[in-house]
Amino acid sequence: MHEVIDCDECDGLGFRVRRCFCVQGGDQLVVDGGRYADQVYVGCRVCGGDGSVAEPCARCGRAGRRRAQLVVTVVNLDTGAAASRRLLPGRLDPPAEPDTITRARDIVTGLAGAVGVRGLSPHWGQRALGDEVYWLPRRWRAHLPAQERLALEAEALAQQEYDPWRVYVGRGTEAPPSPEPGRELARLCEQADLLYLDLVVEARRRYGEVVWTIRYEVPGGRVPLDPHARAQDLPSAIAATTFREAMRGLDDRGRDAPAYTVRPVRTAAAIPSSMDLGRLDRAVLADLADDAPGAQAVWRDGRWWHTPLRSAGSVEELHERETGQIVRYVRQMVRRAAEPPDPAWWGEPVEHRPCPDCRPGTRLRRCHCRVGAPGPDPQCSRCSGAGFAPSGLACFTCRDGGRIPAALTVTVTDGRRVSHETWRPVPGEPAPVVGYQPNGTPVHQLRPHWRLARHAAVFGVRPTDLTHLDEDQPVDQDLLDATVTVHDPAVEPARQHVERIGAGLPGARLFVLAAAPDAPPLTDLLRLAYALDLAVVVTYRDHRLDAGDPTKVQGERWDIRLTARDARIGAEFPFCASVELAVARCVEYLDMHLLAAVPREPDRPVPAPQAAPSPPVAEPTGLLRRVGRHYAGQPVVASFDRAGCRLWLAERGEVQPLARAATLDDAVSALRLSGS
Repeated sequence: MHEVIDCDECDGLGFRVRRCFCVQGGDQLVVDGGRYADQVYVGCRVCGGDGSVAEPCARCGRAGRRRAQLVVTVVNLDTGAAASRRLLPGRLDPPAEPDTITRARDIVTGLAGAVGVRGLSPHWGQRALGDEVYWLPRRWRAHLPAQERLALEAEALAQQEYDPWRVYVGRGTEAPPSPEPGRELARLCEQADLLYLDLVVEARRRYGEVVWTIRYEVPGGRVPLDPHARAQDLPSAIAATTFREAMRGLDDRGRDAPAYTVRPVRTAAAIPSSMDLGRLDRAVLADLADDAPGAQAVWRDGRWWHTPLRSAGSVEELHERETGQIVRYVRQMVRRAAEPPDPAWWGEPVEHRPCPDCRPGTRLRRCHCRVGAPGPDPQCSRCSGAGFAPSGLACFTCRDGGRIPAALTVTVTDGRRVSHETWRPVPGEPAPVVGYQPNGTPVHQLRPHWRLARHAAVFGVRPTDLTHLDEDQPVDQDLLDATVTVHDPAVEPARQHVERIGAGLPGARLFVLAAAPDAPPLTDLLRLAYALDLAVVVTYRDHRLDAGDPTKVQGERWDIRLTARDARIGAEFPFCASVELAVARCVEYLDMHLLAAVPREPDRPVPAPQAAPSPPVAEPTGLLRRVGRHYAGQPVVASFDRAGCRLWLAERGEVQPLARAATLDDAVSALRLSGS
């Protein structure tokens, strides 16, 4: 039987003995992170100076065996049909030539034809037709003895056990063509001008090759130490960079950028519909001459500015290892050889004060003994009365920015329109008390112009659709409603509000996206689950009993998960403010949900569902809201699968069954809710 093989990492024992990590740096406290010494650290906290440690085998999960099978599934969302192929030793397609990688395209094409899929949907998981499915080693030959050939095939499949179920989701219509790179870059430039940001196209030398990355930056910030560049050329970098990807990490990159208010201006020339990539590529590569570590093209004020990167010295990073050693890394810093002219939209500088709760350049943070106390505790074991103690976390007050701004610029956009506002507190501004925290601390609410929720109506969305543009996280309730918990009566609520929000923001700027989540309807997710013979677990909570209380969650909350049909149902507290956001999160992590649905025991097979076309699925949110209203304040859990629908009520951390029926409509009817 070659479908399950002994684990080669632990020889089937379920645990293994390995060399301790302390041998990498040698017998010294401070070690060089880039050097391998192959010498035991006598004072090691892990191995005690022995040099070896025993640990559970992570590769087989302590089972001692590994599963040698893969399943590829294609689902047609339009019809609900599904087709799967189980890959086992002895049932693999022979490669065209030795040492050949079998790609998903080779298998998906046949399955897609069987279920009528003509194009894959790009937003369902992270699958691509170019993904590697398995690789037969060079010594594999069709004429080898059966035992040897099957062993090679089993090992090739077991190498892919980290992702044993590959699901590709498509429709009966052709997928839209891939965007033209020149047009995509022009669109990114257009967004940079809309938001008053720099778009940076960067090429750097790394291990003898040139890698590319594209990102947004706040003008005046430092060049990142590690841009996470992977693309081998400019078109590949554009294809891998969506608008949200270019924004991701803006907080970290702009932490040292100067803060200015925004003064709206019009660019001198219109942005072309498509950028000349060849010209841009040649200009950037030309700046890489003379062994420059990198080069940049910066889109600012409607045009490109080009500059090589120069060495700017080095920075030393120290990290504590579990062995008790300190690992030292020396990172090379770079800077722009020439900075572009200051942006035309820069207004006046934003004043700031140093953060009182950290010491920039160190890991010293405000000690816990100062929280709620007039001063530090002289007997504190962490700070010995100094008031500051080492911490591996970012400063809670300034997020390691070291500055507390006196004003901030709020930018709200839907991708086409934009609003820029300067929030600056005015002394004596009224802020009535609207509630109290459980410890008696008053909660104030600022006047309407401070409430971010008012922008929702301007852009035609719901307040729950407002998200942080650079973090892809919903805007919190305090920011939507401008409520402030005032811990220090000497600090006015408006000032505390601005300082809390603005601390750590790039250039004292807050970027908000006013758009509904880019998510398929819940019915598509249900149809996918039925096709895969899985269950969709929806948790809903109605917070109407807490309406008007600024210390409590307002509105409704959702959570949606994809699980195996026999998985245990737990009392998950929902956090998504809309069903669309919950669906978007579930689809974003679809591959992880599928992995969790695969049995962990290697003896149990990977699911390989087959499904015929099925009728459309009824939309369940209206009925779930009805049940949630009846049990307001308590999470209601619904599970949908091929067998029907089940309802539970979460109480004291457990779920209690409510009803079970073929459909949600029948289950709700069985509850005989008031008003039915």
